[in-house]
Amino acid sequence: MNTLITKEQLMGTVGEFTWMWGMEFFIETNIGNFIWKDPGYQGDNTIREYKGSYADYLRESHIDFGRDKGKHVISDYCGDQFTVIK
Repeated sequence: MNTLITKEQLMGTVGEFTWMWGMEFFIETNIGNFIWKDPGYQGDNTIREYKGSYADYLRESHIDFGRDKGKHVISDYCGDQFTVIK
């Protein structure tokens, strides 16, 4: 993750959320792309930077498509207890 981005900045960022059918959500933002492991689906509530595109993630994960969950402020969708993995 870009070391200039703090958890607080990430919390206030708007992201396009796509559910990837398991515990992971792909989040596209204007500061980069991220993977969130949703605790509601047995994830560990971490968010880490993903240095590729949505198409790259699909290809690497062997997934045909995800389910669009819309645009949200990250803290509104993920809460404020997530851990950022750098």
